[in-house]
Amino acid sequence: MRASDVTAAALATAVLQAAVFGGIRIGPLSIGQPWRALLLLIVVAGARHYWHRTPPLHERVWLWMRSQWRSDQTRTAWGITAATRLSVLLVGYLAVVSVGYPEGAPPYRVSDNEALNLPLRWDTGWYVNISMEGYRWEPDVEGQQNIAFFPGYPLLTKVVADLLGAQNVSDWENLAPRLAVERLQLVFIGAAVLVSFVSFGWGLVWLYALAREHLDEPATRGALFLMAAYPFAVFFSAAYTESLMLLAVVGAFYHFKRERWVAATAWGLLAGITRPNGFLLSGPLGVIVLEQVFARRKTGQSDSQLIRHFVVASAVGLMPIVGTALYSGFIYSLTGNPFEWREAHTAWGRSFTGTPTLLLPLETIQHAGLISYTSAQPIEALNALGAIFSCALIWPVTHRLGPAYGLFMVLNVGPPLLFGGFLAMGRVTSLLFPMFIYLAMILGDRQRQALVSGFACVQGLSAVLFFTWRVFL
Repeated sequence: MRASDVTAAALATAVLQAAVFGGIRIGPLSIGQPWRALLLLIVVAGARHYWHRTPPLHERVWLWMRSQWRSDQTRTAWGITAATRLSVLLVGYLAVVSVGYPEGAPPYRVSDNEALNLPLRWDTGWYVNISMEGYRWEPDVEGQQNIAFFPGYPLLTKVVADLLGAQNVSDWENLAPRLAVERLQLVFIGAAVLVSFVSFGWGLVWLYALAREHLDEPATRGALFLMAAYPFAVFFSAAYTESLMLLAVVGAFYHFKRERWVAATAWGLLAGITRPNGFLLSGPLGVIVLEQVFARRKTGQSDSQLIRHFVVASAVGLMPIVGTALYSGFIYSLTGNPFEWREAHTAWGRSFTGTPTLLLPLETIQHAGLISYTSAQPIEALNALGAIFSCALIWPVTHRLGPAYGLFMVLNVGPPLLFGGFLAMGRVTSLLFPMFIYLAMILGDRQRQALVSGFACVQGLSAVLFFTWRVFL
């Protein structure tokens, strides 16, 4: 019955997709005209209801969706997502048409319509290129190459773009080649933005559930607002990996703590193939494994039960490393070096610099003063402020929320600081969800509102800089 329901749901989706966006090909399977899939849907659904007269899948899904939407968790998460992400795009658009671009920018665009062209900023071009054309590696090129970008986000973007009709570009014969390519690119860019928005909203749903373990409802909503308003949360409105990575890490934490191993495995693998530092998620998950084993021991479970739990949980906790290993294996087949993706990051300034680079701003401030430093290096100062703010919260987070959350912050802040100094540290800290839970925990209602307002003001500046192609990293 379940297999029939799932098959019927897949066929219904295929019928709708083929009717609205055109046919679709998935490996050897091809759905051209919707009536064939519709006929098969009728047969499968009819047979299912003949043998099992129980509520069908779509009714159960509809009832589940209604119950979820009525919950404070879902309404809060998606309400914040819609309000904040669309507001950032609005600020970006108004900045483009009023402030304009600096001389020589933008370096590339796909449309003369500024609203349609808005999502195409900075690294978005790399992700869209991978989604459309795949990975390329040229050993003689010393500059930037797309193998530095992990495949999770581009792959998901390609799937969504295909569902939106990207596979039917051959049907656009009546269009000029340039216009056809432009429309194809816009489909992929739209798919990338859709993935980012849905991932951020879904991530906030899981974050609400995690925060609810430590906070009451008003404070939990405050934690979500703080994260969405954070000055560097502008990347959650862009076609970047931040939203998908947030969903992966929060989903992994939530399901791992509840010992839902299948879901935790999926989220862990997704984290491992989404960002270069995704494999570090295995560290905090390992801490949770030890906490679970010690808690079970106190309840008097036998040694065999403890060992079984340790083995299963450890295997699931290693999934982020497995995800990174899978991509490294692909890179090995492409380049002969499984860690060539790491070498490619040096073209963006990500090489080991150690602590001396972190001390340079302090020396500048000591000799020239704070005003001179911020006037000469405003973006570095902004990123440094985000790094200092997050580092200052590592111990309080560890003390109040637990060592797994503290280790998550250490592993996500430490390596970037040592490999690049304050470069893009604001973007890095935007994913540190434990510090937003902690801030909501220690601040009162009015204090949270004041901090959200302050965060949002600076995020407005970030949106202006980001969408008008000013240097922001």
